[in-house]
Amino acid sequence: MRARIIVGLLALSLLGISGISGISQAADETPSGSGVTAPGGLVGSKDVACCKPGDITPPPELVANTPKGRLKNPYQDFATVAEEGHRQFMRPGCNECHGGTGGGGICPPLTQGVWFWGSDDDTLFRLVTLGSQALQDEGYQRLGEGSVKGPMPAMGKLIQTSDDLWKIIAWIRSINPPPSPPTADRMN
Repeated sequence: MRARIIVGLLALSLLGISGISGISQAADETPSGSGVTAPGGLVGSKDVACCKPGDITPPPELVANTPKGRLKNPYQDFATVAEEGHRQFMRPGCNECHGGTGGGGICPPLTQGVWFWGSDDDTLFRLVTLGSQALQDEGYQRLGEGSVKGPMPAMGKLIQTSDDLWKIIAWIRSINPPPSPPTADRMN
């Protein structure tokens, strides 16, 4: 009986050692068939640093795999990617409602210096990806109302990569004055 226990423990320890190298190797690989690796190269990890230029992760997947507050635009020098961000913004989805220059239309202008849900990168990325209703369902609170009270639709499935969305956000920041808290006189 004692010999069986020793052999069993030896087998488990050998499996554990080989399993560790397998885990390490798997973390560097893209899952079969998905074509996407989560930020930092880790698949399914919820505790990774975000975000890197060129990230091809679809926005909904990045949101699902990144804890709240951890999404950070890798393009802090907005001017370097603003033109590309504007091209992405002009694709179907954004400009039809917010106007081609971000000055508004049937949706609020993006140039007014007021952020209804917050101005941090994480909130903006999640708002565009999930839409305002899902953002609210996740516990975010709307800071103010503008003249347009309709919800922001989820755009995450229309924007192909997280990199594309970060460039759109960089362009929006390039045309938007520094954030200020919403006030009643600036909401209308």
